[in-house]
Order: sequence, then C-alpha cells, then structure tokens
Amino acid sequence: MSLKHFSLGFLTGAIAGAVFAFLPDEKGKTTREYLKEDADGFKEAQQDLEDSLSRAHEAGERLASSVPEASQLLADLNTNVDHFKEEADREINALQAKIDQLTKDLNGDLNQTEN
Repeated sequence: MSLKHFSLGFLTGAIAGAVFAFLPDEKGKTTREYLKEDADGFKEAQQDLEDSLSRAHEAGERLASSVPEASQLLADLNTNVDHFKEEADREINALQAKIDQLTKDLNGDLNQTEN
C-alpha cells in the first residue's frame, strides 16, 4: 500500500463524511444539526451539574460551620440533663425518706392500737 492509496482513501472518506453530514434525513434535519443539538444538550447538562456541585459545596460549608455550634449545644444539653438527674435523685431520696418515715409512723400507730 502506498502513500498515494492511503491519501486517496483518506480524501474519499473525508468527502463522504462531509456529504453525509449535510444530507437531510426524513425529518429534514442534517447530521450536523443533530450534533449541534447534542452539543447544546451536553452544555446544558454540564451547567446543571456545575450548579448542583456549587450548591452541594455551599451546603457542605454551612454544615461544617454548624458542627461547632451543634457540638456546643449537645455539650450544654448533656450538662443540663446531668443537673436535672442530680436534682431528681435528691428529690427521689427526700421522698423515699418521707415514705419510710410515714411507714414507720403508720406501723407504730398500728402497733399501739393493737395493744
């Protein structure tokens, strides 16, 4: 195969491709028009993807900036729960002491009425 045959084949293919690109189909559109529509669709999809990535990045930044506040809120909540538990335990112990005293007094009264 010589360079002459290769060049002739290349040129024939290029001409056939160009003719094919400009021939309309049954809808009257050329291959070139379809390619342009596809390219426009890809550009739009790329822009949508870039917008989505931008929004996701912004959401990530907001989340990252909220983490310290959330950590502090959780620490404060744990502290408040611990304080409530301590107060509740004191109240429960005081009530238990009163119940024990009432039970003791009631048992004493019952023993006196039996005698």
